[in-house]
Amino acid sequence: MRSEILEQPDVLARVLSKEAVRARRIGAQLRRLKAPVAVLAARGSSDHAAVVAKYLIEWAAGVPVALAAPSLATLYKTKLALERSLVVGVSQSGKSPDVVEYVRLARAQGAFTVGVTNDPKSPLAKASAETLLCHAGPEKSVAATKTFTAQVACLALLAAEWAEGARASALERGLKEAPAKLRRLLTGSELPDEWAHRLAAAERCVVLARGFAYPAALEAALKLKESAGLPCEGASAADYLHGPIAAAGPGLAALLFAPKGPGRSTVTRVAAQLKAAGADLLWADAAGWPEPLCGLPLVAQAQQAAYRLALLKGRDPDEPPRLRKVTTTW
Repeated sequence: MRSEILEQPDVLARVLSKEAVRARRIGAQLRRLKAPVAVLAARGSSDHAAVVAKYLIEWAAGVPVALAAPSLATLYKTKLALERSLVVGVSQSGKSPDVVEYVRLARAQGAFTVGVTNDPKSPLAKASAETLLCHAGPEKSVAATKTFTAQVACLALLAAEWAEGARASALERGLKEAPAKLRRLLTGSELPDEWAHRLAAAERCVVLARGFAYPAALEAALKLKESAGLPCEGASAADYLHGPIAAAGPGLAALLFAPKGPGRSTVTRVAAQLKAAGADLLWADAAGWPEPLCGLPLVAQAQQAAYRLALLKGRDPDEPPRLRKVTTTW
């Protein structure tokens, strides 16, 4: 897990180099098609990458994005009106049966389909009209790290090439600078060690964010759960105020993702109430990163913290109990 975390800047650079032309072609096709909506189908970490794409596509291209319910296709045999829509399947292995089936059925119903995967010969790649590849190489740790970042890069490229105007240009500039920034962060940040030692004393954890940082909160919580065994919830700071905050108290660690931007005020508002309730507050702000790409540094530091916390607790971060690298659901 540690070595794969450190590979992420190189993986990110490969995606930007090798998939830019393909993303440009797909973006042009989507503009010609005038796709009215995008639907993304995924599971696990890939689902969190899909949430990143929801924010980026809606922000940059102005096209509504929905997250698929694959069971409607597999268990309930539901046919959806997807003609001219974009349907994206996201799976690092490309072998998730329900994601593949959703994409296959969507293509048969007239959707324009794209697979985002690490395996060009996978069932997802074969089921999709177009494929964006992660170029991550083999990922041996059960916890997805470099493939998550690669998926985000593929989907960010797609959003930038689909959109036009200032926001697309800003996203492209941010992506170009991302590999070097991520490399400096992974070798120079002391926050993951601090988080790990403080989280080791926690009974439970919540990761809170809003806006572009929200998908990073979901992925950070998953890494802390699966790698380190810490009971952890990722949530929108706004949603947290609508009920879950009533359970806050001593023994709770709150990891707060608060990059500069409109969503920061909600996080700081929740933080004040959490502090009054006796929770331990841990902060991250993604300084120096454009807000739409803030998830990359936030997740990378959470990955490092999860790895170090696992070691502190005597767990093997590469092989969490009851988990496998490829999980199949229908």
